[in-house]
Amino acid sequence: MKAKKAYSVLSSFFITQNQQPSLYHFSVQFIIEAGDILLSAKSRNSRERGNTFNTARKDDSSAESIEQLKATIVYLNGSINHLKEANKELRTKYDKQKEFISIAAHELRSPITPILGTLEFIEYEFEESKKTEITLKKEFFERLVRKTNRLERLIFEILDITRIDDQSLKLKKEYFNLNMIVLDAIEDHRRQIEKCNGNTELLYEFKKEEKEKVPRGSESPSEDIFVDADKNRINQVIYNLLTNAIKFTKDGMVSISLMKKRGKNHINEVILSVKDTGIGIGPEILPRLFTMFATESEIGTGLGLFISKNIVEAHGGKIWGENNTDGKGATFVFSLPSQDKQ
Repeated sequence: MKAKKAYSVLSSFFITQNQQPSLYHFSVQFIIEAGDILLSAKSRNSRERGNTFNTARKDDSSAESIEQLKATIVYLNGSINHLKEANKELRTKYDKQKEFISIAAHELRSPITPILGTLEFIEYEFEESKKTEITLKKEFFERLVRKTNRLERLIFEILDITRIDDQSLKLKKEYFNLNMIVLDAIEDHRRQIEKCNGNTELLYEFKKEEKEKVPRGSESPSEDIFVDADKNRINQVIYNLLTNAIKFTKDGMVSISLMKKRGKNHINEVILSVKDTGIGIGPEILPRLFTMFATESEIGTGLGLFISKNIVEAHGGKIWGENNTDGKGATFVFSLPSQDKQ
């Protein structure tokens, strides 16, 4: 009864200290049960010492108690080591969360500061003119839109990181034509390139099979490629890869290729690659390419690739990136399981 009460008190203590009880209960229970064994052994030993009429039985019981004590010490040492490991894991997780919050706060502050600055300037214009309407310069409007869009992306990325961390990133799968998603993404990014007066050329290469492809630039694929996946999440991955490729290719070419690969045991794959002729992946970034906050850009967080990796792997696919062999730019590729439409 005392052991159960002590276990209850210790459990309550860990909960009130905002610890994870599940990491400690096992060890705490071990220690308490070991304590019960010690008390039992001590009590039995005392009773047996009183039985002077049976010396042989006393010696046997004492030897048994010593063996139980040795086993209990081993048990306690194991429990202590378990607690040390649990504490180490908690400390590591705490440090990572602290680092994430610090960097995320800094990244959020980056777009918020110019938004507030622009709004304060507009407010000043109202006060100086003493009017209810003023003329807003186009550059101010575009700055507000650009920074607000970035802030929105950051918020969604942080929410996705949270879902990935607590394993609550859910997929809403449906059967759809991946070609249509790719074509829409290309069109959206072409408009963005034109809006920014960029010189990057965006091309689409559709491969019917691994060694057969439609001529470069073709945008009317003769065969549909269907996948059973979360359309919005796969779209998110494609947009992220395209955005990154264009961002690091100021004057050059970005090409997307989509290929269906027939595998063994009737398990097929769809492979999508985004190749650019930009600056490539830096040697210090390459080893940690798909980790959080790995980026060479002053306007990026490095969260996009980390989120994309988790989305693709949640679908049973793979994603990787590498520098091109000719030394110009990089290529990012991801694969998804596919099935033919019946």
